[in-house]
Amino acid sequence: MTEIAVPEWHDTLKQALKVWHRSAELSRSPLANLQIVDKERQRKAYADDLNGRAMAMRDVLRRAIQALGAAGQLPPESEADNRWLEREWRHYAILTLRFLRGLSRTEIQHRIGLAEGGQYYTDQRQALELLALILQDWEGVPSEESSPLWLEFPSGAVRLDDAFYIERQADEELRHQVQQPGQTITITGPRQVGKTSLLIRGAHQAVQALDAQIAYIDLQAIGQDALTDSETFLRLLANWLADEVGVAPTVVESGWQSALGSSRKLTKLLERTILPAVGSPLLLVLDEVDRLLATPFHTEFFGLLRSWHNLRAWNAAWQQFTLLMAISTEPYLLIDDLQQSPFNVGLMLYLADFTRDQVATLNERYGRPLKQPEVNDLYTLLNGHPYLTRLALYTLVKHTLDFSTFHQIAIEAQGPFISHLRYLHQLIDSDASLRDAMKEVLTRQTCHNEGLRHRLQKAGLVQQNGTAFSPRCELYGRYFARHL
Repeated sequence: MTEIAVPEWHDTLKQALKVWHRSAELSRSPLANLQIVDKERQRKAYADDLNGRAMAMRDVLRRAIQALGAAGQLPPESEADNRWLEREWRHYAILTLRFLRGLSRTEIQHRIGLAEGGQYYTDQRQALELLALILQDWEGVPSEESSPLWLEFPSGAVRLDDAFYIERQADEELRHQVQQPGQTITITGPRQVGKTSLLIRGAHQAVQALDAQIAYIDLQAIGQDALTDSETFLRLLANWLADEVGVAPTVVESGWQSALGSSRKLTKLLERTILPAVGSPLLLVLDEVDRLLATPFHTEFFGLLRSWHNLRAWNAAWQQFTLLMAISTEPYLLIDDLQQSPFNVGLMLYLADFTRDQVATLNERYGRPLKQPEVNDLYTLLNGHPYLTRLALYTLVKHTLDFSTFHQIAIEAQGPFISHLRYLHQLIDSDASLRDAMKEVLTRQTCHNEGLRHRLQKAGLVQQNGTAFSPRCELYGRYFARHL
């Protein structure tokens, strides 16, 4: 086994790929000492010299790069192949086009449909990190010697440069939308499906495409005392916005002395002071908007957001203002009459679960802890739930579990999903009518109360197949059948 220190894998790979066509330099790379390279040389009967070792290295690296693409599919080859544009082939495309074919960065960005900016370099680094993980797995490097990101617990928002982030259709739609100023976009979905991660990527892409100014506000960070009434909350929002864009607090203080209502004062502050001060498109990012649903003023606030959307039709200043929000659908379990006035205008992006192919791709990135039949079993167990799927693969790798054992403990107290399951159980158990509705789904595959069925669906607990209703995934079905 070759001795390559963990931090050196990225740089070693990059240097080797840079000299891809120069056999003498390529054969001097530390990668030439990998056992898998020597086995490949012997298998192909290449000579034990500089040229033979370089040929074996190319074969191994080419096969590893192909493994970065969609599992079980042949990679794109011709320039006319539209799969160069597909996100699941992005890492394969960047390494193949840049190093194996020698295209320039501009040519590659054009081929794969990537806008100018730093995303290219982020994706290239991710590709090299994933390539290192694949080679370490093939070489048999123990997981504790692997890259720290290999063992990073999947919790919270996923970093921009995280090599395990899987793009979905919503990513492509948001990327296209934020390249134009003056949008209202809402990302919605149940808890832990990746709303904040997508929100962060949308903001990053707006900066790249428009040089936009970002004002990011996580409503979970606002204290309860600020949520008692509309005046207090909107004043806090005004101060927060001003601070984010560099407007002096005294300007807010002066504008707030008006006799106008707080909604009107905030609107005028944005229109007359903050938007002109920014001088470029402004993107207001509101995360965890469902925090407001329990407040007495949420209807008024959502109406205000809708009015800002409508102002773009006739006021040029507001055409530089984009509102990007994330809201969880789980409050449907707690509130049966949600006011959604800002959520039926603009673009609504619902984050879908991973497809079977995306689960297979994530399994590849984790070093293939599951064989293909087991990938199908994991997909059946979790139905592609993004967070739970990543947590499952992390657990399998970290604790070197076989899938049979993992499947047995999935709903047990010592299993990795117990906190998630108990949270949902608590929400359902707090309402007897919801509990009965979920029991009806479990036992009869139906729910006769349309309102309750709608709440369970929106919260991501049940799914519809034709006229039948069932738990969202096998995991939910097994757990709630035991505990309800």
